[in-house]
Parts: sequence; C-alpha cells; structure tokens
Amino acid sequence: MMKKAFFSAAVAMILCAGLIVGLGADLAYAAPHMPLDLHQHFNLSDHIMQATVALAGLRAKLTELTTKAEQKKAEIKDDTAPDAARTIEADHARILTEIEEVRAQIRTAEEEETRSQQQRQAPTPDAATRAADIVGIAATARAQGVDLSTEDEQTAIRTNVDPSAFRAQMFDRLAARQTQTNPARITQDDRDVRRTAMTEALSYSLGAPLPAAGPSAAARAFMGRSVIDIAAQSVDWRGGVVVNARQKDEILTRAGMSTSDFPIIFENAINRTLEGRYALAQPTYRSIARKQNFNDFRPHTTVKTGDFPMLQKVLESGEIKYGTFNEGKETVQAFSYAIALSITRPMLINDNIGAIADLLSSYGPTVALFEEVTFYSMAFNAALADGKAVFHTDHKNLASPGTAIDVTNVGKARAAMSKQKSTGGNQLLQNAAKLLLVGPDKLTEAEMLIASITPATVATVNIFSGKLGVLDTAQIEGNEWYAFADPAMGSNYRWGYLEGYEAPRVRTDEPFGTQGFKMSVELDFGVGATDYRFGYKNPGN
Repeated sequence: MMKKAFFSAAVAMILCAGLIVGLGADLAYAAPHMPLDLHQHFNLSDHIMQATVALAGLRAKLTELTTKAEQKKAEIKDDTAPDAARTIEADHARILTEIEEVRAQIRTAEEEETRSQQQRQAPTPDAATRAADIVGIAATARAQGVDLSTEDEQTAIRTNVDPSAFRAQMFDRLAARQTQTNPARITQDDRDVRRTAMTEALSYSLGAPLPAAGPSAAARAFMGRSVIDIAAQSVDWRGGVVVNARQKDEILTRAGMSTSDFPIIFENAINRTLEGRYALAQPTYRSIARKQNFNDFRPHTTVKTGDFPMLQKVLESGEIKYGTFNEGKETVQAFSYAIALSITRPMLINDNIGAIADLLSSYGPTVALFEEVTFYSMAFNAALADGKAVFHTDHKNLASPGTAIDVTNVGKARAAMSKQKSTGGNQLLQNAAKLLLVGPDKLTEAEMLIASITPATVATVNIFSGKLGVLDTAQIEGNEWYAFADPAMGSNYRWGYLEGYEAPRVRTDEPFGTQGFKMSVELDFGVGATDYRFGYKNPGN
C-alpha cells in the first residue's frame, strides 16, 4: 500500500516538473510576441519598485544629515576659539548644502514615483488608435493654417505623445499665429512689491507717522522686523537663525553691496520717515510768505503784486493804448544746504532700531527750524532793491514811536496797510491785515486783544474778535509786533524749493574703509524779501 502511494507521488512530481519546463519554454517563445501593454506593465512595476527603494534611501540619508548638522552646530560653545568656530561654521554650511541637494533629489524621486504610478493606473491607449488621433489632429491644424511639418507629426507618434497633449500644442500654435501685437504693459514684479513693502514697514519702525488705515497689506508681513531681519531677507540669507555678531556683520556686509536691495530700502525708509516728520512741522514764515519754487539755482526776478497797468478807455478810432508793466528788481535765489551724520556699526550690530529712530526723530523739526531761522535772518527785514529795509519810514510801514498792542494802534497799522499803493501810484484793491505776529514777550497781550469775550457795555466791544489771528515765534525778540496781510492776497516775501525737491532728502553710503553707513540730509531752499506793502511793524514798548 505504501509502495503504491509512493509511486503515485513520484509520477505526480515528474508531471509537474515537465509542465513547468514546458511552460517556461512557451513563455520564452511567446515573450517577443507579447502585447506591448503587457511588456510595459512589467517594466513599470520594476521601475516603481526601484524608485521606491531609492526614495527610501534618500530619506534615510536626509535624516542622517539633519542629525549631523544639529550635532555640528552644537559644537560651538561660548568658549570656542574664533578659528575653530569658523571651521565648524564652514563644515556646518557644507552639510546644509548637502541637505539641500538631497532634498532636491527627494523631490525629483517623488515626482517620478507619482508619474510612474499614474502611468501604471491609467489605461494605455492602443498605439494604432493614438497614431490615428494624432494624424487627424495634425490634419485639422494644418487646415487652420498651423505650420506643422510631417517630421513633427511623426515625432509625436514615435514618442507616444498623448493625443490630448498634442491637441493642446496645436491650439497654442494657432493662438500664437492669430494673436496680434498688443501695446507694451509695464508690470511690477515681486521684487519691487517686496522692496516697497519692506520700505514702508521699516519707515514705521523708524518713526514715520502711521496712517489711520494702518499699513498696507503687503507691509503687514514685515511690521516689527528689525533692521537685521530686513537686511537678511533682502539678501535671501540662508544661514539659519542669526545667533551671533559675526553673522550680523556678514549680513550687513552682503546687504551693503550694490547688488542688494537693502541700501535702497534703508535710504527710502529714512526718507519716508524724515518727510513724515517734516510734514508735521509748521514754521511760522509760511503763514506770511508766498511759496514760489525755483527751476534752478540762478537768481529769480519777481513781479510785484498790483503793478499790472490800469485799463483805459478805447479811443473812437479803436486804438488801444499801451500800458507799462513794472517788474520788480528784487531777486530770490535757492541755495543747497546739507549736513552729514553716521549710523555706526555698533548701532546696526546691536540692532538698536530705537536708537536710529531717536537719531532721526528730531531731523524733521530741525530742518523746519533751519528754514525758520534762515527766513528771519536773511529775509524778514532784508534790504530791498531801493537800498532800504522792508520796514522803513519811507515805506510807510513802520510806527514811531513804538506802542502797546491795543485797539487804537492796531487800527493805525490796518489803516497804513490799506493806504499802500502800487509802484504806478494806484490804490490796492484789498490789503487788509489778517495776522498779528509777535514774539514770546507779547503773545499774551496779543491774545487778550483778539479774545472773544462777551462785552459788558457797548464801549467794551472787541472789534477785532474773529478778524485777526495771532502767531508767535521765538525768532522775534523783545516787544516789537507786526501786522501782515493774507499771503494769498499779497506778501512781502517768497520762499520755495528747487523744483522736484519739495522736502529734505537723505542720501546714504557705505564708504570703503569706514564701518557703518554715512548719511547726508540735503535741502534745496530759498527765501527772500520782494515787497514792503503787505506788512507793518510796531517796535512796541
């Protein structure tokens, strides 16, 4: 019985072996005749398996390098020698570079794996069907005027281009052929947008007035950033977290180069800060002088208000008489003023944006004060073309002797101004006093005169209430006081900037051999006296 069972098992084994050998031979014979799709199926499977193994290896290598970088960075201690620290930093940088390379390889491998899986999952169209589709698309494209060669068509077939992709290519060619030339459009690239946003955010940190609506949407991402942070981002710093002065110094060195955006960002932020603070300052001379900008630095001749010739009756013959136009001989000229200062390397290394803001905070008011001092010292009572000062007895605009500020004497000042005439001897249409200008010693007295207080009797009615304003400046000393007309109607003075430079500006530089930034504040400004009829002086008592 056992022999019979053993014999049956032996026969079965022989038959199975023969079947395997025969099947192997049949497969070997049939392999060249297998459908292409079956070959591709086996090839894709092998490829996916190989890609998966390679991707796993790359990920393991990335983990190993990341650990190695952390260990290398931890080798820097407080007592590490400078040379040793530099060597460690160099090794750490090389490891970081290798990490970036491995990450790039991982991304490429992941994309390849995804494509392979999609190819494996997507049904492969029959080669003949694909070729027929491409031929049909090509024929339609040619009929529409697309320049397509037979070689391009055959290349698409041989390289197994998907018909939908080939159709998209033909649409692109057709669109390119039919598109006409459009006017050039100037767009703002991402770098310009980022530079503008950084400038705005840094200017607010430096003390520029914040608008009621708050910072722009682009600037919000950079609000609160330090100077070092802005500098690092402007040079695309990839050295990790800034932990020591050496790294800050390296960032500032790279940021100071001409190829970096940081010098432009820093200079524009300072300019924006200075302009904002300057705009808040209100020097008194602008309330009594008329603005007139200058085209250049040459002396500019002014025309006196009210000197246009009077109209005359046209004669019966139709003749129109010529008048004379009296041009004043007074000239006003703009000059260039500047001051230099430094933003030191310690201030930048310490990242002390508050110290820089404090340095800049007074410059807006200081420039306005400079203009005020310049006006009162150079123009306020300067000599006119006739050789006499603006306020002179011959000009009928100087009281003698001086008096207190009261109703009677303010009335005399108003009357004297209203009686002024043009150089042609004509009365001025309107020359009413609108403003009392005083120094600190007479401020209270002037304010009491025009105070709006309900009178107890008719005799105590304040006739100047609401008609005159009061302005005081520390540039006027003692008891003297003045009355002036509205500059829109007429003024004794002109002031202005060089055309195109309507505010002080800042230039920055990082000169060779000097640590930190050098900065100059520049102003092109001019003031001058041009008339005498629109003001009145009382020496006071």
